[in-house]
Amino acid sequence: FVLVERIYLPRMVQQKRPSTVKGYRDIWANHLKARSVGLWMREIRTCDIQRLLDEIARTGLLSGNSLRHIKSQISGIFSHAKQQGYFDGENPARNTAIPPARASEETYAYSLEEIGQILSVLPEPAATIFAVAAFTGARRGEIRGLMWENYQDGEIQITRSIWRGHIAEPKTRKSRGAIPVISPLAKRLELHRVRSGNRKSGVMFPNLSDS
Repeated sequence: FVLVERIYLPRMVQQKRPSTVKGYRDIWANHLKARSVGLWMREIRTCDIQRLLDEIARTGLLSGNSLRHIKSQISGIFSHAKQQGYFDGENPARNTAIPPARASEETYAYSLEEIGQILSVLPEPAATIFAVAAFTGARRGEIRGLMWENYQDGEIQITRSIWRGHIAEPKTRKSRGAIPVISPLAKRLELHRVRSGNRKSGVMFPNLSDS
C-alpha cells in the first residue's frame, strides 16, 4: 500500500481537518501498515479485508465503533485509488462485516451536584473553562478558540476551533449556533474577565503560545 503514504494521506491533509488527518495516520500506523506488508492492491479481495478486520478485532483492544472507523478508512483508500486510476473493480471493503468486538463504553453526563463539586476544587482559570464545557457542551477545540467578541448579549457564539495550533471552523454546522449562557456561568465569565484585565476582545482563555 505504498499509495497510502505517498498519495492518500497527503491528499487527506489537503481535504480534512488536522485532527481527522491525525486519526487517519494513527489508524494506518497502528492497525493497517504492518498488516498490509506483501499485499498488492490490485490483488486484494473482500475476503482479504475481512480477514484483516477479524485479526484486528481478535486483539480485543477496540470497540465496534473503532472497527467501523478502520473499515471506513480502508474503503476510502480504495475509493481514492480508483478515482486516481490506481485501482479498478469493486471496492473490496464494501461487503465486509464488522466483527464482534468489546462493547463501547457508555457516555456519562455529570449531574449538577457533581459539576458543583468539581468546580469547588478546581483552580482558576481551569474552573471557568470546565464550567464553559459543562454548561454549553462546547468541544475542547471550540473552547480553545473562544474570543471575548464571541460572548455578547447573554450568548456565546462558536465561530472557530483550535486543535494543536490549527484554526478551523467548528466541527459541525450545528456547533456554529449561539449558545445561551446561564446565570452561574455568566458570573464566572465576568469574574474571569476582571482577572484578565477587563478585556473586551481577544482570546478568552489564552495560554503561553498566545502571549
